[in-house]
Amino acid sequence: MTEYGYAGKILWIDLSSGKVATSPTKEYAERFVGGRGVAAKIYWDKAKPGMKASDPENPLIFVSGPTAGFTGIAGSRWQICGKSAADDPDYFSWCNLGGSWGLQLKLAGYDGLVVRGKAERPVYLLIQDDKVEIKDASHIWGKTTFEARDMLKGELGNTARVVTIGPAGENLVSFASILADEDASGAGGLAAVMGHKRLKAVAVRGTGKVTAADPDRLREVAKYIRELVKTTPHWIPQTLTVQPAKRQACWGCSFGCDRKVYQASDGIKGKFFCQAGLFYIMRADKFYGQHNEVPFWATKLCDEYGLNISAVEVVIFWLSRCHKAGVLTDENTGIPLSKMGSREFIDSLVKKTALRQGFGDILARGTLKAAQAVGQGGMAQLGEYLFKQGEKGPYEPRRIPTNALIYAMEPRMPIMQLHEIMDPLYKWLLWYNKTPNGFISTDSFHAIAR
Repeated sequence: MTEYGYAGKILWIDLSSGKVATSPTKEYAERFVGGRGVAAKIYWDKAKPGMKASDPENPLIFVSGPTAGFTGIAGSRWQICGKSAADDPDYFSWCNLGGSWGLQLKLAGYDGLVVRGKAERPVYLLIQDDKVEIKDASHIWGKTTFEARDMLKGELGNTARVVTIGPAGENLVSFASILADEDASGAGGLAAVMGHKRLKAVAVRGTGKVTAADPDRLREVAKYIRELVKTTPHWIPQTLTVQPAKRQACWGCSFGCDRKVYQASDGIKGKFFCQAGLFYIMRADKFYGQHNEVPFWATKLCDEYGLNISAVEVVIFWLSRCHKAGVLTDENTGIPLSKMGSREFIDSLVKKTALRQGFGDILARGTLKAAQAVGQGGMAQLGEYLFKQGEKGPYEPRRIPTNALIYAMEPRMPIMQLHEIMDPLYKWLLWYNKTPNGFISTDSFHAIAR
């Protein structure tokens, strides 16, 4: 029943014609599960055979699910779906974001936003309940994600929620990423689709609410989850040992994951956790000989210019191998490869790639195409790092066969499903090695497997 959980409408915007329309969510939601199911059906209906990611008619779909808008159940995550050019050939992909942008779209009265067409000039969308506008974005085109987000919030007020692309998306980098409030980031190559459409950002603010079919039972479920979290050991190593970071839960999540915000010594704050916090830390430690804040700045740079950190990590692995093999040097790339791990290196790499300057234009195509452009020496250094969409495959099925079906059914690395298998395995390894917080014994692990 779409009167419960759902806002009830899908918003359709054509950037070529400027046309704005709505359709009932029930046309999709009563047959397809959740926001992603709705998005997949919309894509299937509207995408033409042989359509490229760069085609104006490629539908870019922003969507939330029926649990968005309710507190205590961590249901307000949202997705962006569409055909992506992050791999060859182009194919349907998605990214999953946290924070609060998806909630605001729901409160504005829409379960999904479908953007088609291509604007003649840079634009952004402003959605405020029933008032939907296509606005000029010339003043924020060329700005970083942080700059564009702050400028729009300065114009519209802090209650507006903004999702935007950076220079990498504008310049059609194959692994460009999208950034929203609370530094919620989305990969999957869909930032380049926004770039093709000349869509810089979407700002949304809603005043509505969502209704549950059984509010009392929903509160009981939320209470049960809170109690369960209190009694379940949860331990994840600190990403940065210089200073503890502050945990930050997404909207409506009463317990949080390991999502953290770090404040640097100069007062700058930002998201810093999980893979985004770990991808540069070992190289920085080796280069400087001690822990420091360079890994934090590496994360900030990628978010600021709009690059997928997982794909950047693969690029760095490949560059490191090429440098050690003598295939690539500081001189023939214009990037200080000999200083890998330094702030100077990551600054040069990110900016040259996002702006497609010099060798960065080759890297912007993705690791595989960059290796092909370099030639046989570059191809020989790809190793085992490259996986779907240029992301590394730490859980890939050649190492862990239980993941084979999960990977086969997804266009990109489905990290949450993979964690359902890997998290207990990791906890069992801690127990086996008699490490503190290792609480899943062999018997417990077998019980989970059964």
